[in-house]
Amino acid sequence: MSWDFLHPASHLVLTCAALLFVATLAFVVPVIVALRRRTATDAIAWADRVRRDDATAWSLDRVLRSVEASCRTAGVVFPGFVRASIGHTVRLDLTAPTVAPPEPWTATPDGHSWSAPMQALQAVALTEDASVRFATVVGLGTDQDGSVLVDLAAVGGVVALGGDRAARTAIARRVVDQVRTDPWSRTTPVLTVGIRGDEFGTVASVSVAEAVATVSADATPGLLVVQSLPGGADGRELVRLLERPSGRWAVIALQPSPLARWTLECRRDGTSTSAELGSVRWMDLGLSEPVVDEAAPTAAPTETAPTQTAGA
Repeated sequence: MSWDFLHPASHLVLTCAALLFVATLAFVVPVIVALRRRTATDAIAWADRVRRDDATAWSLDRVLRSVEASCRTAGVVFPGFVRASIGHTVRLDLTAPTVAPPEPWTATPDGHSWSAPMQALQAVALTEDASVRFATVVGLGTDQDGSVLVDLAAVGGVVALGGDRAARTAIARRVVDQVRTDPWSRTTPVLTVGIRGDEFGTVASVSVAEAVATVSADATPGLLVVQSLPGGADGRELVRLLERPSGRWAVIALQPSPLARWTLECRRDGTSTSAELGSVRWMDLGLSEPVVDEAAPTAAPTETAPTQTAGA
């Protein structure tokens, strides 16, 4: 039958086609969304059941110790770093430019970064443990160059977590877990404000006033985890204290804030994105004590990580 605008049967065909199209969309779109959500959710569940490899902490500890050992041998004052990339090559983004690094390090022309082959660092003689200056160094995941480490105190401000709530919790859990178990930071105190008592294991919960007073005293390096950055004078004072060049405390906020120095957009597909770090796979970080899921097998999974879903 040829189309005829005036013929009733033509209108019936058009109506049926439109209804069929709408019905198809009503079925297909929810299925696609559900599949993407399931894949993303599985990324979090998978990551939380993975135990951290002890060799990872050992390798990172050796890198940190070799940095200080090479500087000590050459009589160079190590300025500290904000970000480190650790793979076949180790790259340190320094807190202050230094153009004359010790062997086996080389500096960029502006002195803002040092780099050295991992193989060369393995040959550095180690005589001392990593110093307390690394007390707030944590891994935030991996990128194309290797493991991404950040000295949270050297950021000089609040590191806020935005994006998906479950992903934010997963990243914060990994930060706290590392601070409590890594050989260079396991004596670092961890305080929380406004967070459920068992969310991150056995940590001390304090009031906003107590947190501000502790960070102000700066008696030891430490990590403060807050549900959200305090408003008003308390929040501004906390930010001011963190900006002190000599400050040794770090603050992680589980919600975004305009006062934050860095904001990591946390995603359910196992990645985080930020202007400072780019895209980082946080799901590559295992836990020293994996989260027990009663509905899942008790043994740690051996399958490969779930494939990322773009835009999850």
